[in-house]
Amino acid sequence: MVERVFEKKVLQIIKKYRLASKKDKVLVALSGGKDSTSVLYILKKAGFDVSALMIDLHLGLWSEKHKKNMTGFCDELEVNLHVVDLRKELGSGICFIKQVVKEKKNLSGCTVCGVIKKWILNKYAKKLKATKLATGHNLDDEAQTVLMNFLKGNLYLGVGSKPATGRIQENEKKFVQRIKPLFFMPEEEIREYSKKMNFPVLYEKCPCAFGTYRIETREWMRDLNLTSKQKLKIVEGFQKLIPNLEKKEKGKRELRECKICGEPASHEVCNACCILSCLKEM
Repeated sequence: MVERVFEKKVLQIIKKYRLASKKDKVLVALSGGKDSTSVLYILKKAGFDVSALMIDLHLGLWSEKHKKNMTGFCDELEVNLHVVDLRKELGSGICFIKQVVKEKKNLSGCTVCGVIKKWILNKYAKKLKATKLATGHNLDDEAQTVLMNFLKGNLYLGVGSKPATGRIQENEKKFVQRIKPLFFMPEEEIREYSKKMNFPVLYEKCPCAFGTYRIETREWMRDLNLTSKQKLKIVEGFQKLIPNLEKKEKGKRELRECKICGEPASHEVCNACCILSCLKEM
């Protein structure tokens, strides 16, 4: 069966890159889409110790549907689902936060959302004592990232784009290691698997995902009609460059603790707190 072949490929990625063991406590960043839902199901089926965390961004009916779908799905799987309400956490839904930040710092909505979500995920992964944080990033996502950084003229931005990210040995108390079980899996295969498994997910994109550099890159790649093999070559080619890029970058970026929240930061104040400072100025 196609489903079993897909699951076998994902488990092979986990094994080859040592993404997780049965001793790990894996927290899955669950969005309600096909990717993270597939990750959660496969890890649970394979016998990993898993739980899930979902951030309620308060994007109207779209968020409500995701939350309802994943609550039922996790109940069926007998997986603990932790929901972080963004309004309770930060005082506002993501739309208001993005609007304020765009006016004050001229940052795109997707950038703001990405920074906030990473900050919350790492923070709560530590609270829940997870040893690994699994996300649903797939081959198409990674190929887009490589091309985006190339077009920006800064490949160093992608140094952390690996199946397992985070400098764990020296920062194990600051970071919960992020793993990407779908790193080499094409989006079209994930969609096919999700539909065959009849997962209760929404297939439409985020209603706020438009007019960003990533969206433009995704559309450009679609126009090029790149095959999965071509996307794989892009990602694998960049993976070979990472060791040399890491050597050149070694010592240039000092990881600190944000003086406001204590989370990992490359400067005195982390990106999330810089963004949230705009709300306090209101």
